[in-house]
Amino acid sequence: MVGLVDFDLQTSNSTKTLIPNLEIMKLATYYRSEENIFCRLVELDETELSGYEKIYFFSEANEIPQVPAAFLRADNIIYGGTAFTKGVYKPFENEIIDFTLPRPAIYKDFLKKKYQEGIKTNVIGHTLDDTYYRMYAGENQLPIPRITQKKRVYLYDKDFFYPNWKEIIEKISSRKPSSIIRIHPIVCKTISQYFDLRGQPKIARTSEIILDTNIPLNEVYYMLKKYKTLFLADITPNSNVYITLGGDFPSSYHYYKDLIYKLNLLYSFWSAGIEIKIKYAKPSIGINNPIENLSLVIENWARGRWKNNNTIDKKIPKKQHKKDEDTIEEKEKMLLLKFHPSAKDLFNQTFEGLKKGGYWRV
Repeated sequence: MVGLVDFDLQTSNSTKTLIPNLEIMKLATYYRSEENIFCRLVELDETELSGYEKIYFFSEANEIPQVPAAFLRADNIIYGGTAFTKGVYKPFENEIIDFTLPRPAIYKDFLKKKYQEGIKTNVIGHTLDDTYYRMYAGENQLPIPRITQKKRVYLYDKDFFYPNWKEIIEKISSRKPSSIIRIHPIVCKTISQYFDLRGQPKIARTSEIILDTNIPLNEVYYMLKKYKTLFLADITPNSNVYITLGGDFPSSYHYYKDLIYKLNLLYSFWSAGIEIKIKYAKPSIGINNPIENLSLVIENWARGRWKNNNTIDKKIPKKQHKKDEDTIEEKEKMLLLKFHPSAKDLFNQTFEGLKKGGYWRV
């Protein structure tokens, strides 16, 4: 018997529908059809693991998960998923598994068991008739599975802009799915990539897009002038289009330099009336961002949390806050104003009030 652990499914606090793990579905299909070995989803509170020939432990989180002690002690565990491979998909040694079509039967069994135990769960129930697809495993392009009309297609690749990505998306679109949903954010390195992506009508507008172009600040004005009309037609307050702040850098200097650049870029978009957002990108395991809290404050502020230079939204009654206790966000705001005096107007700028053509700098 082979055990399969979907760590993300069992630990998420999200009230939204969760998506089944693609590799777990492929493994279950492979072992049942090719090796005639029974597979089941293993729960995290199980302690007797010796009955399993192998246990695959999967997570797609941004950091290595906290593995329960019983699994750490077991000698038959195989870890998989981007949480264990620094965000890069690692193909199976047996490439037949990557080419196996994923089937969600193992999740249906899991949900049926939960229902029989009296636990109400619909975390993945209504997605189990959709299509699940990874475009590439290493250098191998994987075949497009059968797609049911008016059902969703979920794409699992972290990278998106493979040389023939348009051809793959157009083939999927020709089979008339209701939409194509990305599991991971789409990182656009150029403006043309961004608009090529937006030209694919089946890719869900809810997909998260990171604009990571690193355009020199002295060229931003001309870029926005050229594309302003297109951006204004495309980016609205409900769009999931972001500039990222943070990530992986070799030193504190680079984190501060990134902060200055990204705030300038954010303000440049805002001054053109383009309501782009900013999002904090956590660094990889072992890398320290010295201004992480400050970056999170800026992310919150850019969402509209900071109003009229107050750190407490006026909708929240003041009696809910202790008189002599500053929030972490307030302290971080003060830190910014102390060490960057020319940023005094940072937290009372609003989208509507930003002067046309203005941008922030230290």
